[in-house]
Amino acid sequence: MKLDQIKRNLLEVIQRKDIANIWNKILEKEKKHVYTKCEQLKNNIFVFDKTWDMEPCSVEYQLHSIDWNEDRNDDEEWCFMLNRMDYLNYLMLSDDYASNQKGKQLILEWIFAHPIIKAEKSTRTLDTAIRMMNMFEALPYLLYKNMLNDTELTIICESLIAQGKYLKEHYINKYITSNWGSIQTFSCVSIFSYIEENSGLYSWALEQLLLQMRCQVYPDGMCWEQSTMYHVEVLHYGMKAMFYQPQLERSIIDSIYKLAESLFYQVTPQKTIEAFGDSDRSNVQDIFTFAASIFQDPKLKYLGYPQMDVETIYTMGSIESDNYKKMIIEKPVQKTYDGEDSGMYVVRSSFLEDAHYMMFTNGSLGSGHGHSDNLHVSIYFRGKPLFIDSGRYTYREDHPLRVHLKSMYAHNSVIVDQHVSCVPKDSWSYHDFAVPLKNYVRHKDGIHYYEGSLISHHPLQIWTRKIIFIEQGIWMIVDEVREDGEHEMVTRFHMDVDENIWKQVYVDATCEFTMKEEMCSLKYNELSKHKVLYFKHQFQDIGNSCICFVDRHYQVENVDVFQDNTAIIDSSLVSARKFILSQDEYYIVVVFHKEVYKGKKILFVDEEAFHAKVFVVHNKKGKKNTYVLRG
Repeated sequence: MKLDQIKRNLLEVIQRKDIANIWNKILEKEKKHVYTKCEQLKNNIFVFDKTWDMEPCSVEYQLHSIDWNEDRNDDEEWCFMLNRMDYLNYLMLSDDYASNQKGKQLILEWIFAHPIIKAEKSTRTLDTAIRMMNMFEALPYLLYKNMLNDTELTIICESLIAQGKYLKEHYINKYITSNWGSIQTFSCVSIFSYIEENSGLYSWALEQLLLQMRCQVYPDGMCWEQSTMYHVEVLHYGMKAMFYQPQLERSIIDSIYKLAESLFYQVTPQKTIEAFGDSDRSNVQDIFTFAASIFQDPKLKYLGYPQMDVETIYTMGSIESDNYKKMIIEKPVQKTYDGEDSGMYVVRSSFLEDAHYMMFTNGSLGSGHGHSDNLHVSIYFRGKPLFIDSGRYTYREDHPLRVHLKSMYAHNSVIVDQHVSCVPKDSWSYHDFAVPLKNYVRHKDGIHYYEGSLISHHPLQIWTRKIIFIEQGIWMIVDEVREDGEHEMVTRFHMDVDENIWKQVYVDATCEFTMKEEMCSLKYNELSKHKVLYFKHQFQDIGNSCICFVDRHYQVENVDVFQDNTAIIDSSLVSARKFILSQDEYYIVVVFHKEVYKGKKILFVDEEAFHAKVFVVHNKKGKKNTYVLRG
């Protein structure tokens, strides 16, 4: 493509973004942050602390001269972050000329250090795709500020084309299902219709992207990799591609929207994601600011910022910032997300900040970013995290916590005789992984039932978890394990680092619990101490445990269940609890562990006749409602 045409294409981007007015639309506190980051970068001080930095590092490292292949923090991921150049937007946005110059200097320094694109740490395909997007997004800003001559623009465009060809040459089948692949193709689709027309890079990327979206996005909208952090990365680059290519194929747009919508229902009351898979506890408001704007969806704005944030405005520009500010907010109605394809389930009592919230997972392993988190449950009580996923900490192969945090020990799981059915081998692979069965879910009048099973081998073991969540703040968790012989089952619940909310929760369980201090990681490269509850239960052949977490203002009582309204059913067959909320209201929850195959099949509780495996009675001011949650 001739240089004049490239300039015209980029001029259209300048006008569409109204770059002249962007700085004036940025909030004062964000301007201060931009200035701070620019001062660091002008002195070659690098801190990777953006919300969606995949491997953040909050330690400052100053480079007197830049070697694009060097590591810091004893972690090669630091080198990968350096080469992604996600920091360029600060230097481009600033109204400080020296900052703009520094941005251009870093781009050209990288290009001059890589006259030939070859395989080395600085050119991993994932990082190359991210760097290409960052270089490309800098071009309209540099042109608008008259900071690029024709020679410099040509050098940058030729490097982008060379990097794109490198991606195509090194593309492998693995990328069909990997965020590495979709980020590469989203970047190429975004860039190459603006700067190149003869190499076929755009058509190649588009063809691959159509296949990737079909393979990477489940029908329920979850990314197959089973890690929310990388779900967000695919969504983010997909939305960028939508902005730069408004005529993108409908099937691709539909997949991107599915990613946004499924993420929407996973968000905690604190507007964060849970540390599911290789994820950090990260705030999502910038993602939904972008999503609400790109999809023109007022529901998505409910989780966005009131005004467009600096990351989003950098891509979308001043005009879209104004449009976003005028957009109404639509309060969501749906309180549940049932990921029948992915095995991800989320429920909340409301979308308010003090809502009760639960995430339950029981799907396939996914990619190397997947953890041993089958039948894991995360719980937020009154909007605060109570029981959590322990996070990821590092990708270093030589660090023992990497494997530990991927294991069942680091999740809210049941482990029998220290035998784990899912066994991480190293940072990215497994020795063994159990088989999750199809999940069963029911929702009725603010009462939610979840059931999932996991089959392990060597030895053969079946673990079934049954959870009843009542929106007023009641969780009844029943675990059933089947394994021949005498055994000890240990149920773990990992508490949040902030233990204050624990004081508002009452525990009712079939066995006593102890509390130990262990390590968790709510952000990459950062460790925290937290408490873990251990519930131990001895059993032979079949083991059952019932653990309830409820609002401390409520009372919990054992309840008798009768067969033929005469004989009390033994607790080895059924767990039943009465949750008394007030003088005028209570719930009774009955969960059977086995079939009733002897004697009369008619059952009674609280003078109510029924036949079901999971049954609930709700009495409020003398009016009873009954619910069959599992037939």
